[in-house]
Amino acid sequence: MDIKGLNKARVLAALYNASTPLGLGFMHYDPSPMTEEQAREILNEGNFYFDYLRGRVMKIDLEHDEVNTSGYNRDNGENAAETVIESLKNDNSSNSDAIKKMHQKGVTSAAESVRERLNSKTTINGNVIHLGLEEFKGYLEPIIEKIEKK
Repeated sequence: MDIKGLNKARVLAALYNASTPLGLGFMHYDPSPMTEEQAREILNEGNFYFDYLRGRVMKIDLEHDEVNTSGYNRDNGENAAETVIESLKNDNSSNSDAIKKMHQKGVTSAAESVRERLNSKTTINGNVIHLGLEEFKGYLEPIIEKIEKK
């Protein structure tokens, strides 16, 4: 996706604000939205590729004007990055109502997924590891409960 001409700090903040925690990302999840200034500080440190950021799954590289959105979309929803960028282009806000709704919907869905895995054990089948979350239940369950109450 082409982001040429867009403020990259605003792009980072918008993508972050729409993204969700995934699995163990809830351990570092910060529900606060990112401001453009916070994003600028991160970019000024020379960081352009983001795997996870404050517990939220990103999988995006903002170094160039052409952005591969496949990793972000895989974990945040079909065409999620494109939807965020279009929203940003339309109203120039990194935390518009549309972005807030995307984030909340994603957090709710991700919390349900974690809840379902809290009693599952990690298993290894050949070269495939299925990460269970039973060993993290004591830490994750209160976080999930807090999200579910909102």
